[in-house]
Amino acid sequence: MINFDVNICYSMPEVRESAGLAFSTLYKSAGMQAIDEIVPTLLHALEDDETSDTALDGLKQILSVRTTAVLPHIFPKLVRLPLSAFNIHALGALAEVAGHGLNFHLGTILPALLSAMGAEDKDVQTLAKEAAETVALVIDEEGVEYLIAELLKGAGDTLASIRRSSSYLIGFFFKYSKLYMVDEAPNMISTLIILLSDSDSSTVEVAWEALSRVIGSVPKEALPSYIKLVRDAVSTSRDKEQGKRRLVITILQCRQLGMHYDTGGPVVIPGFCLPKALQPLLPIFLQGLTSGFAELREQAALGLGELIEVTSEKALKDFVIPITGPLIRIIGGRFPWQVKSAILSTLSILIGKGGMSLRPFLPQLQTTFIKCLQDSTRTVRTSAAFALGKLSALSTRVDPLVSDLLSSLQVWHQMLVFGEAILTALKGVLKHAGKSVSDPVRVRVFSQLKDLIHHDDDQVRISAASILGITSQYMEEHQLDDLLELLSNLASSPSWVSRHGSVLTISSLLRHNPSSVVTSQMFPSIIHCLKDALKDEKFPLRETSRKALGRLILHQIQSDPSEATAYVDIISTIMSVLHDDSSEVRRRGLSALKAVAKICPHVSLL
Repeated sequence: MINFDVNICYSMPEVRESAGLAFSTLYKSAGMQAIDEIVPTLLHALEDDETSDTALDGLKQILSVRTTAVLPHIFPKLVRLPLSAFNIHALGALAEVAGHGLNFHLGTILPALLSAMGAEDKDVQTLAKEAAETVALVIDEEGVEYLIAELLKGAGDTLASIRRSSSYLIGFFFKYSKLYMVDEAPNMISTLIILLSDSDSSTVEVAWEALSRVIGSVPKEALPSYIKLVRDAVSTSRDKEQGKRRLVITILQCRQLGMHYDTGGPVVIPGFCLPKALQPLLPIFLQGLTSGFAELREQAALGLGELIEVTSEKALKDFVIPITGPLIRIIGGRFPWQVKSAILSTLSILIGKGGMSLRPFLPQLQTTFIKCLQDSTRTVRTSAAFALGKLSALSTRVDPLVSDLLSSLQVWHQMLVFGEAILTALKGVLKHAGKSVSDPVRVRVFSQLKDLIHHDDDQVRISAASILGITSQYMEEHQLDDLLELLSNLASSPSWVSRHGSVLTISSLLRHNPSSVVTSQMFPSIIHCLKDALKDEKFPLRETSRKALGRLILHQIQSDPSEATAYVDIISTIMSVLHDDSSEVRRRGLSALKAVAKICPHVSLL
């Protein structure tokens, strides 16, 4: 065996190759004895700088003829931590000739290489990365399952460096492997999306790059099949990010420490705050939106909205145009209401996040939303109304839109199915862009809406009252007084519908413009109306009056807490509803008193 050991490490490649073939013959006759005597000698030679290169080539020659028998003796020796640079080099070199036998040793090799990829020594990092890449590329179809399992395990490791290394190798494997990987892509896409909310920023960046490579390896026509998977993964990633933001200490502890308890604003996923954040996932949703069947288009639109919600405004900016165009085109087609509703929902989210980036689409969007106000499905009409309201905040010319809505209202208000949507849209436009409405148009709003506050339909009354409350913020003093006088007169009407409309509008005024109401010369009369309404035989009047008084007292105490004793009369009036026949009125009365007590605790002693 001694001469064989010398030959297998001989300096001439031809001799080593012949020795490798001789080893195969020797193994047939000597069996494990050949391995036990020769392989340890070669492994020992690896540790000697003078013989390491030839010993490594000798091992490669042996592996090329007796892979299965020899591998179990080599890899455990080479992966002992910490990995040396030469051992890493040896792992990569031996992997090239290991063939099919490598599959069963990935659980030994890959964890060691993934760990070394995060080493402090840059040379070790580089060698480990190269060796891991080699391992990934020499894997055959039967080994894919083993490799994927190890990469998924690494992606879930507690060490950020291993999660990062695994993410990188996933991306490398899917980009450069010649194997058919479409069946393995879903698992990887889901894993990498969840890693986009990783606590380690470097891991987030690597996972995003890997996600791009994985999705890039999938045929375009197969992308829509991943929509549900991606939606679920984005939801999980969002929940994970939200979990990171939760405070460990309780609200009580915060108060004891003099801290402010805040759960934070909207949740954005770190990976969707990167430059070109949506580039990997956008093709999946756009392909489903533009070429799928109706249900798939609906899911694609909803998923797109969910994705926009967790993307930062800065990162979203570059994608507003490629997203908005297809959405407008599809909603204009003959698709079921579910598709239209989903698109409207996503456009509404996009308006809120995209802001002024949507300016080029304002005319198209406005036309689209107005058309949808006349859709036969209520969900579509309502969604369009809300979206139109949000869109108006981006417009510099609101008067034409308000005028069009008022004209439509004159035509459609008798047909409640359309009138309700127009009122909702008008409310949204005035809420978001009321400051931009000119006085003549504002007067027209008042003129038309004051007639609707005693409409027979409850929802019309509620909407009209709400719109008048919003508009009151921009009224002149005499205009407000005229409105309050009208409401005072209606409050004594024999028609309960008119009385209800009056109290609804007063409540809306106290929500949107309480200061002007309190300082108006009509204020004593308004208080009298509310007190009378608390005794009305109709439950809706008593309930609405209670709400209005609650808003009033909260405004007064918040404006001047030191004068709380001056509001005893109103507080007593609210307390009187605790004896009301309706449990709902009593419950709401208690809620109002509770709110007052929170703001001004000593009021409870009055």
